Amino acid sequence: MPGTIIRQAIYAALTVIGFVWTNYYLVQFTIATKGEFTATNLLNFDLPTFIDQVYANPASSFIGVDVTIGALCAILLIATEGRRLKMKLWGLYIASIFLVSFGFGFPLFLFARERKLAETLAAAEA
Repeated sequence: MPGTIIRQAIYAALTVIGFVWTNYYLVQFTIATKGEFTATNLLNFDLPTFIDQVYANPASSFIGVDVTIGALCAILLIATEGRRLKMKLWGLYIASIFLVSFGFGFPLFLFARERKLAETLAAAEA
């Protein structure tokens, strides 16, 4: 059981890092395109400019395509494992990939999956 606790801690830390680090750059993008970061400016997010900038050069295009493929694989894993383990609300992890970021949603799912596996193991041992 110590291994699962360590993995849970790592996934939890990566979830927080994924939220903070990706949103730092979202704030920077909003400031660069709207002049300041406000709730109104965030709600009026400039998606076409964001996508244009993701594919602005070969290096950023590489990262954009790489993250997209990784996210699609993660979505397949979340749907498969969520059903297999009978995880409640597993679809919310997929939504969080789109609504927050891949760097947040996928580690959050891995954290929840690790907790579910630990629960299942504990129940089997009891």
